Amino acid sequence: MRYGEVLAGKGPGPAAGTTAAVTASLAAGLATKVAKAAADREAVDELDALRATALRLADDDVEAFAGFLEARRLDRLSDRGGGPAAAEAIVQVPADVVAVAVRIAELAALLAEEGPDALTGDAVTAAFLAAAAAESAAMLVGTNIADAGELADPRVEHVEERAGHARTLAERLV
Repeated sequence: MRYGEVLAGKGPGPAAGTTAAVTASLAAGLATKVAKAAADREAVDELDALRATALRLADDDVEAFAGFLEARRLDRLSDRGGGPAAAEAIVQVPADVVAVAVRIAELAALLAEEGPDALTGDAVTAAFLAAAAAESAAMLVGTNIADAGELADPRVEHVEERAGHARTLAERLV
């Protein structure tokens, strides 16, 4: 089954967090194309690693959310409370997506400015995709913290600031 079909299916996952991570991987792939054309071996290597990390995070997101739902179900059945590790996972995974996506946006912005003119559009697109992934994942950090029953958590402000940085980088390119 293709990702788009799975995404459109009924059920808890994959969903927004997975899509943010996959979007970051697409941004990294597009930026890698530009880095290869620019013969920037360091950028190619870093972007390849970031793409692989983003894809791993896509899988991690599905697992984290399934674990959270299961922990919540067990909590209701046993009335024991708990599930803090599961609740933490649904916050940490999108926070990690933010970090990866921001770094991809930084590299894409640099490549847009210094890479081959013929591929500027690819680099700019990569920067916007990475910024969108970062912003989406940052929103999920806040949503998932609230779903886990937490109140004011400093991680929300941190990921929102980082995602804003990625957005600013992309917007400066146009």
